[in-house]
Amino acid sequence: GSLIPPLPLQSCLALRPCFSPMAGATTAVKISGRKGRYEQFINGTYEQMGAIHNDRQVFVTREAQASYLFHTGKSRWVVSKRVDDGTACYCYVEDAGTDPVQAKGSWICFDQDKEWRADTKVHITGALASNDKFVKLRMSLDAELDKLGLQSADSLKALWKRLDFNGNNIVSLAEIDKFVLEMVSGGTWPAWLNNK
Repeated sequence: GSLIPPLPLQSCLALRPCFSPMAGATTAVKISGRKGRYEQFINGTYEQMGAIHNDRQVFVTREAQASYLFHTGKSRWVVSKRVDDGTACYCYVEDAGTDPVQAKGSWICFDQDKEWRADTKVHITGALASNDKFVKLRMSLDAELDKLGLQSADSLKALWKRLDFNGNNIVSLAEIDKFVLEMVSGGTWPAWLNNK
């Protein structure tokens, strides 16, 4: 698949390891060491979202424009701009395990010349989970949007087709309002999504 460049991210804070006492699983991770193409999207602290993808936890950066760390379900942990099959990603590491911190081997990154290369400077470590109220709110909103089908590319495409029923790639505010009312009144979406 082709790589679609996302919007810039800010740098993240360096933090200490933190593990979930319940399951022994990592609750936050830090990826560091990337220099060059997509470093601002790869380097950062990723919080556990509370969402499961391919039987493993999904992690998301604390930034406004998110990067996601997730497992493809086959053989890789990937960093990407959305949670999907991982074919269009910034970097990956081969691993079949359930904890990205335990992944062995080099991270493979998409370089300036549009070639995939191992970057031995990229490392992943456990990190301190944030106690910031806004980070926790963001994590809960991401999980809620995922539950409502408002995050995955496939569900968003299906919603767009339903919204743009005539296929001209243009919708009016009235059409959006009607669509939201139908989704809420039909019980697909909660009432708070129709908050004008």
